[in-house]
Amino acid sequence: MNVEDRVNRMEDVIVLLKDLIVRHKERLDNHEERHNWFETDLKRSREDFDFKMNALIDAQLKNEEGIAELRKSIGELRDESRSQVKRIERLERV
Repeated sequence: MNVEDRVNRMEDVIVLLKDLIVRHKERLDNHEERHNWFETDLKRSREDFDFKMNALIDAQLKNEEGIAELRKSIGELRDESRSQVKRIERLERV
């Protein structure tokens, strides 16, 4: 291999190295963009999950309040029914 061949070979190697560096930088940029997108998507997903979980908790609390009110109403109706039955029984005895 003469000097000219070696110089040409070195030029080729330098061009290859430059291309490798450029592609590496592009890949790093793409990786960073994907990473940022992933973090943004993950944040959005967490916010969505928190919103849905809070909605479920609110619905459950309202449901439990409604059940408590319903039980209270049923108890009052039962007491009133017993009172009416006793009143009817007293009237029947007369």
